[in-house]
Amino acid sequence: MKKKIIIDTDPAMGTKGGDPEDCFAIMLAMNSPELEILGITTVQGNVPVERGYSNALYLVDMLDKNIPVHTGRPGTYDDERNEKRKWLSDRDGMEQITPLVSLENDKKGAAKFITEITKENSGEIELVTIGPLTNIAHALDEDPGLSDHVNKITMMAGAATVQGNVTPSAEFNVWADPESAAKVFASGIPIRMVPLDVCHKTRFGREQLNEIGSNKHDFCQFVQQSVDPWLKINPNKEIVDQGLHLYDSLAMALSFMPEIATFKDAFVTVETKGEYTDGQTVSEFNESIMGQIFKPKPNSEVALDIDVDAFNAIFQERVLDFLINL
Repeated sequence: MKKKIIIDTDPAMGTKGGDPEDCFAIMLAMNSPELEILGITTVQGNVPVERGYSNALYLVDMLDKNIPVHTGRPGTYDDERNEKRKWLSDRDGMEQITPLVSLENDKKGAAKFITEITKENSGEIELVTIGPLTNIAHALDEDPGLSDHVNKITMMAGAATVQGNVTPSAEFNVWADPESAAKVFASGIPIRMVPLDVCHKTRFGREQLNEIGSNKHDFCQFVQQSVDPWLKINPNKEIVDQGLHLYDSLAMALSFMPEIATFKDAFVTVETKGEYTDGQTVSEFNESIMGQIFKPKPNSEVALDIDVDAFNAIFQERVLDFLINL
């Protein structure tokens, strides 16, 4: 039986200078017979929400898929946080390749779509979240009983035992909207957390992009045009030199082949008040002194190791080979 999923994402493929990797994850899902994609919802993160919405619509159209796409609201979950993260919605200077679509075209919105579909398929839906968790927090407000309907959330989020990537403490998806992440981790929905600890073991580099670009198909040329700037201008020199990490594609793969990862149960909380630690995911494995005393009940299974070769093989088969042979 196929696993029913909703993909919540901040796709930047189609916006030059944004991290394009979400769309590889969406392609992986589209080409995985284990999955049935019931919808895609877009959130502010890698790019402003209207750009992510436009990019997702373009991807679905270009690949001729009948998948509903709905957009979240601009901004973060918390108004005070929104002022601190306002630049995430104000990046008007980014060059847009895909046609911009007005958010007003979506009368339903992401949160309402999530609550409706999860009720209609109660107990059968897994959310795969590969961006900030703003839409899921709004969906929890829309339906406080959401945890009764969602089977699991597999999320690309956080850093368990390693440093963050946007600050020393925080991974980008959680840092971009810590209040929403805190709400989701406290929701009671079972969580499979795919943190930087394992994501940093994956790579997509110049050689692979050149292979895609060698195919003159319009979509392959679009992929090359979208990914090339990120490989060139990313402020992380390691990415410029060695290629980007496949954060979101790994999370997508672990939604249907968790056997390639080693997980450890943890009670995960999110720092929302720290001057230097906003967005930190604090993973208590009940190995600290306080953890051994109070033994908080785990709310997440945290990926701490992966079979890189197994992941690379599935990514090659379902994303790279798919694009090379279009």
